[in-house]
Amino acid sequence: MGRIIKDSKRTRIHNQMKELRRYYRAALKDNDLQDAFDEVWRDWDSETGAMVYSQVISPMDLLCLTGIISNRKEIMRLKERLREHENRGVINQI
Repeated sequence: MGRIIKDSKRTRIHNQMKELRRYYRAALKDNDLQDAFDEVWRDWDSETGAMVYSQVISPMDLLCLTGIISNRKEIMRLKERLREHENRGVINQI
C-alpha cells in the first residue's frame, strides 16, 4: 500500500482561498463588497508565507486574521490622513 500524502499547509490555504473566491465572492451581491474581497485577496496572496508559518490555527482562521490585519492597516492609514486634514484646518473639530 502507498503512503497517505497530506497536502501542505500552503496548498490547504490556497485551496481555501480558491473556494472562497469561487463560491463566496460570487455570491456577494454588492459590487463594493466584491471589490473589498478582491483587496483582501491581494493581502492574503502576499502574506501566504506568514500564514504558512503559523502553527496554531486553521487556514480559514488565518485568512480571517490576515483580512483583519489588512483592515486595521487601512484604518490606521485613514486615521493618519484625517489627522493631517485636521492639522491643516480642513476638517472642523466637533
